[in-house]
This record gives sequence, C-alpha cells and structure tokens, in this order.
Amino acid sequence: MAFLFGKKVMQYRQKNNLTLQELAKRTQLSNAVISQIERGIGNPTYSVLQAIAAEMGISVSNLVMDEIKNEDLVLRKENRRIMHDTGHDFVMYGLLTENPAHNNMDMIYIRLAPHCDTTGGYWIHPEEECIYVMSGEVRMEFEEETICLHAGDTLRVLPGRKHLLHNDSDKDACLINVKCKVTY
Repeated sequence: MAFLFGKKVMQYRQKNNLTLQELAKRTQLSNAVISQIERGIGNPTYSVLQAIAAEMGISVSNLVMDEIKNEDLVLRKENRRIMHDTGHDFVMYGLLTENPAHNNMDMIYIRLAPHCDTTGGYWIHPEEECIYVMSGEVRMEFEEETICLHAGDTLRVLPGRKHLLHNDSDKDACLINVKCKVTY
C-alpha cells in the first residue's frame, strides 16, 4: 500500500533543504524509515507519524489526509442534505459543508421554530463549536448560566460544556453552527 503522505514529507524536506539524514536526526528516526515513507512503502507506527508531523508543525491527521481538489470542496445548494428533522418541523438541521470525511469542521444551518428548543436535552460535544445567529433571537442555556443572543451575535461553545438552545420568540430563529472536529 502506497502512502500518499510520503510526497508531503519529501516536499517538506526539500523545501527546507534537509537531507534524509538531517530529517531522520530531527525526528529521531532512521534514514531507512524516512526513505520508506517518502517512497510509499513500509508500515509506519503512530509514534513515527507523530514524530514526522511534529517536525512539520502539523497534526497527524493533516499529515495523512489525502490531497483534495478545490472543486471537491463545493457543496451545491441542490445537493445539501437535511441532517435531522424532528418530524414536527420544530428544528431543522442542514449540513452546509461537503463530504464530512474531507474536512476538519462541519458547518450546519439550524432553523429553530418559535417557542421551541433543540430537543433531546442538553448537548455535549468533544469538539469546539461556534454559533452565529443570522436572524431572530435565541437563548443558550448552559448548566448554570443562560446567555441571550440576537441577530449578528456569535458564541463559542468550548468542548465538554452542556448546552441547549431555546427560541422563546414568536418568529423562527436561523443560525449557523460550526463544529471543529477533534484532530490528532
């Protein structure tokens, strides 16, 4: 199996005018391991990938991520899909980003009907997220705190914080939610 990231390693080494030996020394790996990775052979362990990614100043996931064409990053309006619909038209979620496997974040459109909330109790995520209120008003309820948000307001929600959105008004609230995926 050829490793697509071997080309990235070689380009990094060449761009920084490093020999195989110099890169091996910096990463505390052998010349043979670096050479095998650049040629797309061998079977690198996670610790090997960590050492190389650390030297390059990127995450392991960015090191091993496939190259993606710009056109593949477009999600056309007609291809947008509904992620969740309660069946009662209270809350609608639409994924605004293309193939989730291609990205480190999801952008979601949320329409919250009047006098409704994001059902199912508190939400909690391992990733950071950001809420932008496009129109209407919402109330973000945390376990011990409530914050009112109006059109144009933005709120970051840190990982692990329980939260729930409410629309207490007589009009729909439309929001954009961006979730940053956890990367290693």
